[in-house]
Amino acid sequence: MSENGVDKGVLLQLQFTPLFSGLMEPDIRDLIAGAELIQFPHEHQLYQQGDVVERFFVVMDGHVELSMDMDGRRSVVEVARKGTVLGDAAMFGEGRFFMSARVLTGATVLAVPAASFLVKLEPRFDIITHMLSTMSFRLRMLVRQIAELKLKTTAQRLGSFLLSQVDAEEGRVTLRFPYDKKLVADELGMKPESLSRALGKLAKLGVESLPDNTVVIADVDALREFCVEDDLR
Repeated sequence: MSENGVDKGVLLQLQFTPLFSGLMEPDIRDLIAGAELIQFPHEHQLYQQGDVVERFFVVMDGHVELSMDMDGRRSVVEVARKGTVLGDAAMFGEGRFFMSARVLTGATVLAVPAASFLVKLEPRFDIITHMLSTMSFRLRMLVRQIAELKLKTTAQRLGSFLLSQVDAEEGRVTLRFPYDKKLVADELGMKPESLSRALGKLAKLGVESLPDNTVVIADVDALREFCVEDDLR
């Protein structure tokens, strides 16, 4: 693990992070005073469900698995990617993390001291209002994800996940699963064997699963059309 100071590049990246988007650079610099840029290795436990929020985190690169322990059963809620803020809702709430966070395949995060952040934020009602609006937007997105889990088939869910990994709007693309397929299945609310069957169904649309976690999508637009659920329009 290595620690570095917060530089201009980090501040620029934060301006594209929902929690800080729209804020002026001096305000961001003031709010994150004392923050550290830290690189964590694969499977490092960032925090456990129930831990006190001493720092919240911004994922600058890599992936972080978020999970909850409910009645002794562990459930993957989300795999956080670049630009995701971890622990902000808990910091504003009861002050304890309500999910656990584990690094996947290595990740770089910005660790921001929670206490000083809240002290500096308290007199800035304008920034508080802005942050509340971004958290509300994230909540709406989470509700939409839950609706998709209920309304979409396993093949549609997997197709939507694959589409989230590509930038192209049309044509043929090749991509790799960003992490283990079992974890992808957990994130999408299905069993590994269901994911395999979903890949088989997507093959009819020209989605080819190759060795080494590689996937070829013959027609991005056709897959997108397949993944659209009428009830979600």
